[in-house]
Amino acid sequence: MDYEASAHAEPPPIRRQRAVEVFRNRFGVLFDDEVLSPSGGQGRYLRWQWSHGGVVIVPMGEDGFAFVPTYRYPIGEVSLEFPRGGCEADEEPAAAAARELREETGFDCAPSGLRPLGVIHAETGLIESEVRVFAAEVRRAGPADVLSTAAPEAMESVAEPVWVSRTEVAKWLQSGRVTCGVTLAALSLALADVSASGSVPLMGECRPDQPT
Repeated sequence: MDYEASAHAEPPPIRRQRAVEVFRNRFGVLFDDEVLSPSGGQGRYLRWQWSHGGVVIVPMGEDGFAFVPTYRYPIGEVSLEFPRGGCEADEEPAAAAARELREETGFDCAPSGLRPLGVIHAETGLIESEVRVFAAEVRRAGPADVLSTAAPEAMESVAEPVWVSRTEVAKWLQSGRVTCGVTLAALSLALADVSASGSVPLMGECRPDQPT
């Protein structure tokens, strides 16, 4: 909601008194900040800061949307998600999105073939870093094409993309098949974009990368 353009009052901020770093690795920094509440009470607030911004890609085509079955260690089960990850040092978001798409699905797409859909925050109560959302028009491929070219990271466990039509995706949401917050947010932006344009906008088609 745009509070500046709204008749609703804007809530007062929780103010940071001191940033307290408690953990750091190559992916980011965890803070346990000393804060001051709107009522004047002192407390602590956890805050995670990624080393670099994140990206999520919505693969779409004539067959609908492509979801990647991904085993997620924190929840101990497989989650249907869109490809996503973080930017490397000095890497532009579009380039990172093209790289993550290729690594997790095998679809080879130039950064110019991606279209930005917006920005989301994965968990506003904990993570301060933003995630940029991109749409990629892709062509469905056989399992052999995808599995031979996808190259997930060592600590990632993914299977071949699963396609769902635009009419069936609503049933997936109603049945709770998709629970990843980042994926749900990205899907909402994609559906709003498709609804506003009347159809999926044509971009440079991304195809499964062919090994040389």
